[in-house]
Amino acid sequence: MKILSRLAISFLMVGFLAPALGPVTVTAAEIKVGSFVSAKGFGSRFVIMPWMDRARKDLAKIGSKTTIKAYWGGSLGKSPFQQYDLVKGGVADVAWVMAGYTPGQFPELEIVEIPFLFRTANEAAVVTWKLYEKGLLSGFQDTHLVGMFAGAPAGVFSRDPISKLEDLKNRKVRIVGATQGDWLRTFGAVPERASSRKMNEKLNRGTFSAVLQGWSGMKTFKTFGLVNHTVDVPVGTLGFMLLMNKNTWNGLSAGEKKAVQENGGIHIARDSGKAYAKAAKDIRVMIKKQGKHKMVTFSQAQLSAYEKAAKPIHEKWASKNAANRKAYDATMAILKEMRAGG
Repeated sequence: MKILSRLAISFLMVGFLAPALGPVTVTAAEIKVGSFVSAKGFGSRFVIMPWMDRARKDLAKIGSKTTIKAYWGGSLGKSPFQQYDLVKGGVADVAWVMAGYTPGQFPELEIVEIPFLFRTANEAAVVTWKLYEKGLLSGFQDTHLVGMFAGAPAGVFSRDPISKLEDLKNRKVRIVGATQGDWLRTFGAVPERASSRKMNEKLNRGTFSAVLQGWSGMKTFKTFGLVNHTVDVPVGTLGFMLLMNKNTWNGLSAGEKKAVQENGGIHIARDSGKAYAKAAKDIRVMIKKQGKHKMVTFSQAQLSAYEKAAKPIHEKWASKNAANRKAYDATMAILKEMRAGG
């Protein structure tokens, strides 16, 4: 609340003194960074902490007195569904926001949830940042975007036996976004949205037969002990953002803005993509070594067939409106360039 009080006073001063003094810069004393997961969480350790460290160094270089402090484990607000409101309202100056947990706010960013579109976390993170730079993503009018990242494409993790996706028929399956639900219904599954914590509760009770979840998320939320079958297919991912309160952003000096933003942006997208990809690979190795899970993988022909079968879901999402179509077409063009080595 100190930042909000200082900002409020400073804005009043601007109103009274601007004619005489010209533009006034408001500098925050502390930038509060909120995360609904603990400091041990993957996104905390490999995305948020490195960004904070880089930004702190650059702030020190310019002699800024502004500090950056993390509030882990939901100490500013525990629910992942409330993170956007926390940062928009100034409870947090920066927050880790998940697009899928803020339905309707970032409609074009739902593209990351489309199954069989992105093959890696790097693809999802870099493409979405480029879409933002092209002005093809909406919903950021009330906050400032520091950076985007994404988890490695989710897999299907089941407590009940499964050898093919068709086995999900009539089973209740946890999802994050609506597009994943559309895809699951093509197999006759019954999708239901739930946070990672609620997901664990419902798996434990047997309410969920299976879940769509990222590999690092499975480890972070200790979900592997609740399932014993894994289908390794890229069934969409989650769009993550570091959002800053707009008043906090506007209150920073030009040098402070540079320290915050130049250490975010494409820097976060590329670094996080590599980190999440390595994590997913390492977790796969760990699960195989433990020998407690049946790992189901498909031949290239089977994967191609599932990918082709998912195309109507791609088209359904892209055809919703002109904004979706532009975002999807731009995504395909960027992916083509990236996969060609560009």
